[in-house]
Amino acid sequence: MKGQVPMTSREVRFPIPTWPKMFPFETEGIFDTWNKFFNASRPFETLNAPDAVHIPVEIAETEKELLVTAEVPGFTEKELEVRVEPNRLFITGKIYDKEEKGKKTLYTERVYNQIFRYVDLPIAVNPNNGTATVKDGVLNITLYKAQAPKLIPVTTVS
Repeated sequence: MKGQVPMTSREVRFPIPTWPKMFPFETEGIFDTWNKFFNASRPFETLNAPDAVHIPVEIAETEKELLVTAEVPGFTEKELEVRVEPNRLFITGKIYDKEEKGKKTLYTERVYNQIFRYVDLPIAVNPNNGTATVKDGVLNITLYKAQAPKLIPVTTVS
């Protein structure tokens, strides 16, 4: 046919059905409320929020240790907490704004800064041993590897 171009199956476009909004006032924000409710109890899921602080972490390994380095600018050892489980590491911190004497704050949006980060460790560690130091906004955590499970010989009793 003159003036027509043959179309391949990829170029054929079908109309996409659209479903009418029968009850827009009931369905608009139902999932937003649902997600806010469950994310409030899971703070690690809200790290992608625009006001959340991301803590960059680096994990290195030696023969007997696991070395974790995290950037925590502005935090001191009193404001940080490090918790260790056999396969997971938690870093939390809070900075509260200190009020000066003789100064009355009328309005503020800078009450505190809070960070939270957990890291799944690639190797099991001993949660009872470990050290954490902070200097110049860098948190260095040394965790000692867990001992490999030992085999117990089985004998028969005669």
